Amino acid sequence: MSKISTNTCSACGTSVMNHRFLFVSNFIEGTMGKVGDKFFDLTERKGWREIASFVEKTLYTIFYLLGVLRYNSDAEKALTGRSKIIWKEAERRSISMEQMVVFKKHIEFYRAKINGKMFYFQSLPIPPWLHQSGYKWLDDKFILFEKLRKNTIPAPLAKKISTWRKAKNAFTELNKPIILKPQYGSRGRHTTTNINTMEELKNAFFLARQITPWMLMQEHLCGSICRATVIDNELVGFFKADFPKVTGHNSKTIRELIEERNDTRPERLSEILINDDLISFIKREGYALKSILPNGVTINLSAKTGRMYGSYTKEMLQEVHPKIHDIFKKAGKLVNAPVVGFDLIIEDPTKDPDTQHWGIIECNSLPFIDLHYFALEGTPINLAKNVWNLWSEQKVV
Repeated sequence: MSKISTNTCSACGTSVMNHRFLFVSNFIEGTMGKVGDKFFDLTERKGWREIASFVEKTLYTIFYLLGVLRYNSDAEKALTGRSKIIWKEAERRSISMEQMVVFKKHIEFYRAKINGKMFYFQSLPIPPWLHQSGYKWLDDKFILFEKLRKNTIPAPLAKKISTWRKAKNAFTELNKPIILKPQYGSRGRHTTTNINTMEELKNAFFLARQITPWMLMQEHLCGSICRATVIDNELVGFFKADFPKVTGHNSKTIRELIEERNDTRPERLSEILINDDLISFIKREGYALKSILPNGVTINLSAKTGRMYGSYTKEMLQEVHPKIHDIFKKAGKLVNAPVVGFDLIIEDPTKDPDTQHWGIIECNSLPFIDLHYFALEGTPINLAKNVWNLWSEQKVV
Protein backbone atom coordinates (compact mmCIF):
# COMPACT_ATOMS: atom_id res chain seq x y z
CA MET A 1 0.00 0.00 0.00
CA SER A 2 1.21 3.51 -0.77
CA LYS A 3 1.60 5.70 2.27
CA ILE A 4 -0.74 8.64 2.71
CA SER A 5 1.09 11.62 4.15
CA THR A 6 0.08 12.80 7.62
CA ASN A 7 2.19 15.95 7.40
CA THR A 8 0.33 19.06 8.42
CA CYS A 9 1.51 20.73 5.19
CA SER A 10 2.61 18.76 2.15
CA ALA A 11 3.81 22.01 0.51
CA CYS A 12 6.51 22.22 3.19
CA GLY A 13 7.72 18.72 2.30
CA THR A 14 9.61 16.68 4.88
CA SER A 15 10.55 19.79 6.87
CA VAL A 16 7.24 21.23 8.08
CA MET A 17 7.45 24.60 9.81
CA ASN A 18 4.92 26.98 11.34
CA HIS A 19 3.59 29.23 8.56
CA ARG A 20 3.27 32.32 10.72
CA PHE A 21 6.84 31.93 11.90
CA LEU A 22 8.05 31.60 8.31
CA PHE A 23 6.04 34.63 7.19
CA VAL A 24 7.46 36.80 9.98
CA SER A 25 10.96 35.44 9.33
CA ASN A 26 10.72 36.25 5.62
CA PHE A 27 9.27 39.68 6.39
CA ILE A 28 12.18 40.47 8.71
CA GLU A 29 14.63 39.14 6.11
CA GLY A 30 13.21 41.49 3.49
CA THR A 31 12.83 44.60 5.65
CA MET A 32 15.49 44.44 8.35
CA GLY A 33 18.00 42.68 6.13
CA LYS A 34 19.61 45.98 5.10
CA VAL A 35 20.26 46.83 8.75
CA GLY A 36 21.82 43.42 9.18
CA ASP A 37 23.94 44.02 6.08
CA LYS A 38 25.43 47.14 7.66
CA PHE A 39 26.27 45.20 10.80
CA PHE A 40 27.74 42.41 8.64
CA ASP A 41 29.95 44.96 6.88
CA LEU A 42 31.25 46.14 10.26
CA THR A 43 32.04 42.62 11.44
CA GLU A 44 34.08 42.08 8.26
CA ARG A 45 36.56 44.60 9.66
CA LYS A 46 39.12 43.07 11.99
CA GLY A 47 38.54 45.40 14.95
CA TRP A 48 34.77 45.05 14.87
CA ARG A 49 35.08 41.31 14.29
CA GLU A 50 37.05 40.95 17.52
CA ILE A 51 34.47 43.04 19.41
CA ALA A 52 31.61 40.91 18.04
CA SER A 53 33.46 37.73 19.03
CA PHE A 54 34.04 39.05 22.57
CA VAL A 55 30.36 40.00 22.99
CA GLU A 56 29.27 36.61 21.65
CA LYS A 57 31.49 34.64 24.05
CA THR A 58 30.44 36.85 26.98
CA LEU A 59 26.75 36.22 26.29
CA TYR A 60 27.29 32.46 26.06
CA THR A 61 29.19 32.53 29.37
CA ILE A 62 26.34 34.42 31.06
CA PHE A 63 23.75 31.98 29.68
CA TYR A 64 25.87 29.09 30.96
CA LEU A 65 26.15 30.58 34.45
CA LEU A 66 22.38 31.15 34.51
CA GLY A 67 21.80 27.49 33.64
CA VAL A 68 20.13 28.33 30.34
CA LEU A 69 22.96 26.90 28.24
CA ARG A 70 24.73 23.56 28.51
CA TYR A 71 27.03 21.64 26.16
CA ASN A 72 26.78 18.14 24.71
CA SER A 73 29.89 16.16 23.74
CA ASP A 74 28.13 13.22 22.02
CA ALA A 75 28.37 13.54 18.22
CA GLU A 76 25.47 11.12 17.75
CA LYS A 77 23.12 13.84 19.02
CA ALA A 78 24.01 16.27 16.22
CA LEU A 79 20.78 17.54 14.68
CA THR A 80 21.76 17.07 11.02
CA GLY A 81 23.92 14.77 8.94
CA ARG A 82 25.84 17.88 7.90
CA SER A 83 26.84 18.66 11.50
CA LYS A 84 27.52 15.02 12.27
CA ILE A 85 30.14 14.55 9.54
CA ILE A 86 31.74 17.87 10.58
CA TRP A 87 31.92 16.56 14.16
CA LYS A 88 33.31 13.17 13.15
CA GLU A 89 36.02 14.85 11.08
CA ALA A 90 36.82 17.13 14.03
CA GLU A 91 37.31 14.06 16.21
CA ARG A 92 39.62 12.55 13.60
CA ARG A 93 41.74 15.70 13.78
CA SER A 94 41.63 15.79 17.61
CA ILE A 95 39.60 19.01 17.56
CA SER A 96 37.34 19.34 20.60
CA MET A 97 33.78 20.10 19.49
CA GLU A 98 30.54 20.44 21.48
CA GLN A 99 26.89 21.13 20.76
CA MET A 100 24.82 23.82 22.46
CA VAL A 101 21.84 22.68 24.53
CA VAL A 102 19.37 25.45 25.40
CA PHE A 103 16.74 24.66 28.03
CA LYS A 104 17.61 20.97 27.54
CA LYS A 105 16.96 21.23 23.79
CA HIS A 106 19.79 20.36 21.40
CA ILE A 107 20.20 23.06 18.75
CA GLU A 108 22.18 23.46 15.52
CA PHE A 109 24.89 25.64 17.11
CA TYR A 110 28.28 24.35 18.17
CA ARG A 111 31.67 25.37 19.47
CA ALA A 112 35.14 24.04 18.74
CA LYS A 113 38.53 24.69 20.28
CA ILE A 114 41.01 25.42 17.50
CA ASN A 115 44.62 26.39 18.10
CA GLY A 116 43.80 27.12 21.74
CA LYS A 117 40.85 29.43 20.97
CA MET A 118 37.12 28.74 21.22
CA PHE A 119 35.01 29.42 18.11
CA TYR A 120 31.21 29.30 17.92
CA PHE A 121 29.33 28.45 14.72
CA GLN A 122 26.11 27.20 13.16
CA SER A 123 26.74 23.69 11.80
CA LEU A 124 29.62 24.64 9.48
CA PRO A 125 32.80 26.08 11.07
CA ILE A 126 33.86 28.96 8.82
CA PRO A 127 37.10 30.78 9.78
CA PRO A 128 36.01 34.33 10.74
CA TRP A 129 38.96 35.95 8.95
CA LEU A 130 37.89 34.70 5.50
CA HIS A 131 35.93 37.04 3.21
CA GLN A 132 32.23 36.36 3.73
CA SER A 133 30.44 39.40 2.27
CA GLY A 134 28.37 37.19 -0.04
CA TYR A 135 26.54 35.63 2.88
CA LYS A 136 24.54 38.82 3.37
CA TRP A 137 22.80 38.55 -0.01
CA LEU A 138 23.21 35.14 -1.67
CA ASP A 139 20.08 33.65 -0.03
CA ASP A 140 18.01 36.31 -1.86
CA LYS A 141 17.11 34.47 -5.06
CA PHE A 142 16.29 37.63 -7.04
CA ILE A 143 19.58 39.39 -6.25
CA LEU A 144 21.39 36.14 -7.02
CA PHE A 145 19.74 35.85 -10.45
CA GLU A 146 20.56 39.47 -11.29
CA LYS A 147 24.23 39.08 -10.37
CA LEU A 148 24.57 35.74 -12.17
CA ARG A 149 23.02 37.01 -15.41
CA LYS A 150 25.08 40.22 -15.26
CA ASN A 151 28.22 38.08 -15.08
CA THR A 152 27.08 35.78 -17.94
CA ILE A 153 26.52 32.81 -15.64
CA PRO A 154 23.37 30.88 -16.70
CA ALA A 155 20.28 31.63 -14.59
CA PRO A 156 16.57 31.67 -15.49
CA LEU A 157 14.79 34.92 -16.30
CA ALA A 158 12.87 35.97 -13.17
CA LYS A 159 10.43 38.59 -11.91
CA LYS A 160 9.99 39.70 -8.29
CA ILE A 161 6.37 40.02 -7.15
CA SER A 162 4.46 40.93 -4.00
CA THR A 163 0.88 41.40 -5.21
CA TRP A 164 -1.58 39.42 -7.30
CA ARG A 165 -1.60 42.23 -9.90
CA LYS A 166 2.18 41.99 -10.32
CA ALA A 167 1.90 38.22 -10.56
CA LYS A 168 -0.59 38.50 -13.43
CA ASN A 169 1.64 41.01 -15.23
CA ALA A 170 4.70 38.78 -14.85
CA PHE A 171 2.68 35.83 -16.13
CA THR A 172 2.15 37.60 -19.47
CA GLU A 173 5.85 38.51 -19.76
CA LEU A 174 7.49 35.15 -19.01
CA ASN A 175 7.58 32.08 -21.22
CA LYS A 176 5.46 29.17 -20.01
CA PRO A 177 5.60 27.03 -17.99
CA ILE A 178 6.51 29.11 -14.94
CA ILE A 179 7.75 28.43 -11.41
CA LEU A 180 6.57 30.51 -8.44
CA LYS A 181 8.57 30.37 -5.21
CA PRO A 182 9.30 32.42 -2.06
CA GLN A 183 12.08 34.98 -2.54
CA TYR A 184 13.83 33.65 0.56
CA GLY A 185 14.03 30.16 2.00
CA SER A 186 15.08 26.69 0.96
CA ARG A 187 13.95 23.07 0.58
CA GLY A 188 11.33 24.07 -1.99
CA ARG A 189 8.78 25.08 0.63
CA HIS A 190 5.54 26.35 -0.93
CA THR A 191 7.09 26.32 -4.41
CA THR A 192 4.87 25.52 -7.39
CA THR A 193 6.27 24.34 -10.72
CA ASN A 194 4.85 23.77 -14.20
CA ILE A 195 2.38 26.68 -14.06
CA ASN A 196 0.60 27.14 -17.40
CA THR A 197 -2.76 28.74 -16.61
CA MET A 198 -4.03 31.74 -14.66
CA GLU A 199 -5.91 29.44 -12.29
CA GLU A 200 -2.72 27.50 -11.53
CA LEU A 201 -0.89 30.79 -11.01
CA LYS A 202 -3.54 31.99 -8.54
CA ASN A 203 -3.30 28.79 -6.52
CA ALA A 204 0.50 29.02 -6.52
CA PHE A 205 0.47 32.69 -5.49
CA PHE A 206 -1.74 32.20 -2.46
CA LEU A 207 0.11 29.03 -1.48
CA ALA A 208 3.39 30.96 -1.35
CA ARG A 209 1.68 33.93 0.32
CA GLN A 210 1.06 31.69 3.35
CA ILE A 211 4.76 31.94 4.26
CA THR A 212 6.10 35.09 2.58
CA PRO A 213 5.10 38.58 1.38
CA TRP A 214 7.68 38.44 -1.44
CA MET A 215 7.86 35.90 -4.22
CA LEU A 216 9.72 35.12 -7.40
CA MET A 217 8.36 33.98 -10.75
CA GLN A 218 10.83 32.40 -13.15
CA GLU A 219 10.93 30.45 -16.36
CA HIS A 220 10.77 26.67 -16.01
CA LEU A 221 13.95 24.73 -16.79
CA CYS A 222 13.99 21.05 -17.74
CA GLY A 223 16.37 18.45 -16.35
CA SER A 224 17.59 17.04 -13.06
CA ILE A 225 18.10 19.19 -9.98
CA CYS A 226 21.77 19.17 -9.02
CA ARG A 227 23.76 20.56 -6.11
CA ALA A 228 27.20 22.02 -6.86
CA THR A 229 29.07 22.60 -3.61
CA VAL A 230 31.88 25.15 -3.86
CA ILE A 231 34.49 25.49 -1.11
CA ASP A 232 37.29 28.05 -1.38
CA ASN A 233 36.18 28.80 -4.98
CA GLU A 234 36.59 25.19 -6.11
CA LEU A 235 33.86 22.77 -7.18
CA VAL A 236 34.33 19.93 -4.68
CA GLY A 237 31.03 18.06 -4.97
CA PHE A 238 28.36 17.61 -7.65
CA PHE A 239 25.21 15.80 -6.59
CA LYS A 240 22.31 14.90 -8.90
CA ALA A 241 18.80 14.23 -7.63
CA ASP A 242 16.14 12.96 -10.00
CA PHE A 243 12.48 13.71 -9.43
CA PRO A 244 10.34 10.85 -8.09
CA LYS A 245 8.71 9.33 -11.15
CA VAL A 246 6.80 6.35 -12.53
CA THR A 247 6.63 4.78 -16.00
CA GLY A 248 3.42 3.40 -17.46
CA HIS A 249 2.74 0.12 -19.24
CA ASN A 250 -0.90 0.44 -20.39
CA SER A 251 -2.44 -1.44 -17.46
CA LYS A 252 -1.95 0.26 -14.08
CA THR A 253 -3.11 3.55 -12.63
CA ILE A 254 -0.64 6.11 -11.33
CA ARG A 255 -1.65 5.15 -7.78
CA GLU A 256 -0.88 1.49 -8.51
CA LEU A 257 2.44 2.40 -10.13
CA ILE A 258 3.41 4.38 -7.02
CA GLU A 259 2.51 1.41 -4.80
CA GLU A 260 4.53 -0.90 -7.05
CA ARG A 261 7.56 1.41 -6.90
CA ASN A 262 7.31 1.72 -3.11
CA ASP A 263 7.21 -2.07 -2.73
CA THR A 264 10.39 -2.53 -4.79
CA ARG A 265 12.40 0.51 -3.67
CA PRO A 266 15.94 0.20 -2.24
CA GLU A 267 16.11 0.17 1.56
CA ARG A 268 17.71 3.64 1.78
CA LEU A 269 15.00 5.20 -0.38
CA SER A 270 11.89 6.57 1.35
CA GLU A 271 8.41 5.80 0.07
CA ILE A 272 6.71 8.17 -2.33
CA LEU A 273 3.94 9.81 -0.32
CA ILE A 274 0.56 10.48 -1.86
CA ASN A 275 -0.44 13.91 -0.57
CA ASP A 276 -2.02 17.17 -1.74
CA ASP A 277 1.29 18.35 -3.18
CA LEU A 278 1.64 15.24 -5.37
CA ILE A 279 -2.00 15.31 -6.48
CA SER A 280 -1.73 18.99 -7.43
CA PHE A 281 1.56 18.39 -9.24
CA ILE A 282 0.30 15.59 -11.49
CA LYS A 283 -2.92 17.54 -12.13
CA ARG A 284 -0.82 20.33 -13.70
CA GLU A 285 0.65 17.64 -15.96
CA GLY A 286 -2.86 16.56 -16.98
CA TYR A 287 -3.16 13.44 -14.83
CA ALA A 288 -4.96 12.09 -11.76
CA LEU A 289 -4.18 9.16 -9.46
CA LYS A 290 -6.71 7.04 -11.38
CA SER A 291 -5.10 7.82 -14.77
CA ILE A 292 -3.59 4.85 -16.63
CA LEU A 293 -0.24 5.78 -18.17
CA PRO A 294 0.45 4.58 -21.73
CA ASN A 295 3.29 2.13 -22.23
CA GLY A 296 6.71 3.78 -21.88
CA VAL A 297 5.36 7.16 -20.74
CA THR A 298 7.23 8.50 -17.70
CA ILE A 299 5.95 11.33 -15.52
CA ASN A 300 7.42 13.17 -12.56
CA LEU A 301 5.39 13.07 -9.34
CA SER A 302 6.79 16.06 -7.47
CA ALA A 303 9.05 19.08 -7.82
CA LYS A 304 10.88 17.99 -4.67
CA THR A 305 13.87 15.68 -4.96
CA GLY A 306 16.08 13.48 -2.82
CA ARG A 307 15.98 10.15 -1.01
CA MET A 308 13.38 11.45 1.48
CA TYR A 309 10.97 11.99 -1.43
CA GLY A 310 11.58 8.61 -3.03
CA SER A 311 13.95 9.74 -5.80
CA TYR A 312 17.36 8.49 -6.83
CA THR A 313 20.52 10.45 -6.05
CA LYS A 314 24.04 10.24 -7.41
CA GLU A 315 27.40 11.90 -6.69
CA MET A 316 28.87 12.91 -10.07
CA LEU A 317 31.93 15.09 -9.41
CA GLN A 318 34.21 12.73 -11.33
CA GLU A 319 31.85 12.69 -14.33
CA VAL A 320 30.84 16.32 -14.92
CA HIS A 321 32.03 18.19 -17.99
CA PRO A 322 35.25 20.24 -17.44
CA LYS A 323 33.41 23.48 -18.24
CA ILE A 324 31.19 22.88 -15.21
CA HIS A 325 34.26 23.26 -12.98
CA ASP A 326 35.18 26.56 -14.65
CA ILE A 327 31.65 27.94 -14.35
CA PHE A 328 31.38 27.23 -10.63
CA LYS A 329 34.84 28.55 -9.94
CA LYS A 330 33.61 31.82 -11.45
CA ALA A 331 30.33 31.62 -9.51
CA GLY A 332 32.21 30.97 -6.27
CA LYS A 333 34.33 34.08 -6.75
CA LEU A 334 31.20 36.09 -7.56
CA VAL A 335 29.35 35.24 -4.33
CA ASN A 336 32.52 35.78 -2.27
CA ALA A 337 31.77 33.21 0.45
CA PRO A 338 33.97 30.29 1.59
CA VAL A 339 31.32 27.52 1.55
CA VAL A 340 28.20 27.61 -0.65
CA GLY A 341 25.86 25.19 -2.35
CA PHE A 342 24.47 26.11 -5.77
CA ASP A 343 21.27 24.43 -6.96
CA LEU A 344 20.95 24.11 -10.71
CA ILE A 345 18.78 22.38 -13.28
CA ILE A 346 20.52 20.76 -16.22
CA GLU A 347 19.64 17.91 -18.59
CA ASP A 348 23.05 16.20 -18.63
CA PRO A 349 26.00 17.52 -16.56
CA THR A 350 28.41 15.20 -18.37
CA LYS A 351 27.87 17.08 -21.65
CA ASP A 352 29.03 20.54 -22.70
CA PRO A 353 26.82 23.01 -20.76
CA ASP A 354 27.10 25.51 -23.63
CA THR A 355 24.96 23.17 -25.74
CA GLN A 356 22.17 22.99 -23.14
CA HIS A 357 19.50 25.34 -21.77
CA TRP A 358 20.24 25.26 -18.06
CA GLY A 359 20.67 27.58 -15.11
CA ILE A 360 21.48 28.12 -11.44
CA ILE A 361 18.23 28.46 -9.48
CA GLU A 362 19.44 28.98 -5.91
CA CYS A 363 22.48 29.44 -3.68
CA ASN A 364 22.58 28.14 -0.11
CA SER A 365 24.72 29.75 2.58
CA LEU A 366 24.48 26.68 4.81
CA PRO A 367 24.61 23.77 2.33
CA PHE A 368 23.99 20.17 3.33
CA ILE A 369 27.46 18.88 2.51
CA ASP A 370 26.42 15.40 3.68
CA LEU A 371 24.40 14.98 0.46
CA HIS A 372 27.64 14.15 -1.33
CA TYR A 373 28.52 11.51 1.26
CA PHE A 374 25.18 9.68 1.40
CA ALA A 375 24.15 9.59 -2.28
CA LEU A 376 22.64 6.30 -3.43
CA GLU A 377 25.08 6.03 -6.34
CA GLY A 378 28.54 7.32 -7.18
CA THR A 379 31.71 7.72 -5.13
CA PRO A 380 30.97 9.27 -1.69
CA ILE A 381 32.81 12.52 -0.88
CA ASN A 382 33.45 13.69 2.68
CA LEU A 383 33.39 17.47 2.31
CA ALA A 384 33.90 17.93 6.06
CA LYS A 385 37.61 17.57 5.24
CA ASN A 386 37.43 20.53 2.87
CA VAL A 387 35.66 22.67 5.47
CA TRP A 388 38.20 21.95 8.21
CA ASN A 389 41.04 22.50 5.73
CA LEU A 390 39.96 26.16 5.59
CA TRP A 391 41.44 26.56 9.06
CA SER A 392 44.96 25.62 8.06
CA GLU A 393 47.34 26.04 5.14
CA GLN A 394 48.34 22.42 5.74
CA LYS A 395 45.69 20.43 3.91
CA VAL A 396 44.62 17.09 5.39
CA VAL A 397 44.14 14.27 2.87
